[in-house]
Amino acid sequence: MNVLAAATGLALPPHLQLPVRTYAAIARDAQDRGYTRVWVTEAGSADAFALLTACANTTSTVGLATGVLPIATRSPALTAQAAATVQDLSDGRFALGLGVSTPVVVTNWSGLLWDGRLARLREYVETVVDLLAGRTVDRAQGYYPMRGSRLLMEVPSVPPPVLLAALGPRMLALAGGLADGALLNYAGAAAVSSLVRQVQAAIPAPGRSVMVSAFVRACVIDDGVEAARSAAQREVMAKVVVPAYRRGFEAQGWGDACEAALALWEAGDRRAAAASLPDAMTESIVLFGSAKDIRDRFAEFRATDLDEPVVYAVSTVRSADAALDQFTATMRALAPASD
Repeated sequence: MNVLAAATGLALPPHLQLPVRTYAAIARDAQDRGYTRVWVTEAGSADAFALLTACANTTSTVGLATGVLPIATRSPALTAQAAATVQDLSDGRFALGLGVSTPVVVTNWSGLLWDGRLARLREYVETVVDLLAGRTVDRAQGYYPMRGSRLLMEVPSVPPPVLLAALGPRMLALAGGLADGALLNYAGAAAVSSLVRQVQAAIPAPGRSVMVSAFVRACVIDDGVEAARSAAQREVMAKVVVPAYRRGFEAQGWGDACEAALALWEAGDRRAAAASLPDAMTESIVLFGSAKDIRDRFAEFRATDLDEPVVYAVSTVRSADAALDQFTATMRALAPASD
């Protein structure tokens, strides 16, 4: 286990669609319960920087991170401005998580061109890092041509670390070679250490460290286990149909299962597609059961080479109130203060 393996993050649940003030109160509760960082995603939900600003104002010690921002929806300069602002406001508690996202989020929902090329992500990250360091960016060509671009504000004395969402081998290598951290997603505990090693193998300089975090989906449920199992299958199947996530599952050894499920999906039988996913696959990726059950399962992630497992609570019910109750139970069950 790495020296920071005791760190535990909490993702604020976008599916609950709560008011910003409620999310900020959850962040304060997370801090009080020993969570070391709160994460927010941005995919049609609340603006990530505004939400983290609210969280910064209700907390004093817990870290704040985007997990993650699609690079296509903001220019590098705009992202650097916002990141520098939140880093200043939070007294240095911010981390900037970035990713290429998916065509659904970028094109269908945002009306923008999705480009998953790693060269674009590399240039984006390098530009953001230069701006956050107070450097002027001049570039006549490339994906982001700029002339005399710089932050017209006091740059942070300690720039926020930049993290990359990483699923497959190429993104894992890019995170290790370029970023300060990597965020894994939809990975079972048995696969995590191998993914961490791929990140570490790409680190170019001896002594340089790259922190690896991972979203761990979980739900406390004392009855309705079959409903929870079906919900887990649907959760995973929704990602099997996305090529980038599917490659991540294939890298974990689930290639045959994905191929069979995808064939059913493309034939129009979506229910059968989700149901065809092996329990061993879905239950390694989505933890569900009693509070004790998921604490024991979550401990498996803490025992890997991860620096920070991040609790990402999911719901098995449609009622907003019941879903919030499930989130609260899951958050409390996995809180470090409950260990």
